[in-house]
Amino acid sequence: MMKQLRLMLAVLGVVAVFMAPPSWAQQQVPLAAPGPQGDRAARFYNPQAVETLVGKVAAVNRRAPRRPGRPALVSLDLQTGQGIVKVLLGPADYLDGQAVKLAPGNQVEVKGVRHTRPKATIFIAGQVTKGGQVMQLRNDVTGRPLWAKDKMRPGPL
Repeated sequence: MMKQLRLMLAVLGVVAVFMAPPSWAQQQVPLAAPGPQGDRAARFYNPQAVETLVGKVAAVNRRAPRRPGRPALVSLDLQTGQGIVKVLLGPADYLDGQAVKLAPGNQVEVKGVRHTRPKATIFIAGQVTKGGQVMQLRNDVTGRPLWAKDKMRPGPL
């Protein structure tokens, strides 16, 4: 009796999977969500919540990777009218390849998303403008980091 019940439940489970609406099978992870090697900050970047900060670069910081094989991260301290804001830019290898170079004293405009952590609030940059030069860091529509586009492309099914 118990074996028959288990078999019947197993068959019902398989049938339920095949009878599920097609829309369930088509659901995908949002484009801004990080892949296995994607940017952890991507999950906090909501393109609908973008705001703009204007200020002067107080410091450009490179943080060594915590794990071997990972890139160094670059952030900056931005002096605004409301005080200093920590701005996360992205991996050093991506930023080093950009035409726009940031240094202390530069006047910049940063578009991005504010993210509150337990110990501090950071600002995740999507675009930095210095003078007339623009450094694009994330896709404006999806929030996906541009340095991770190859790593986050969905593979064949």
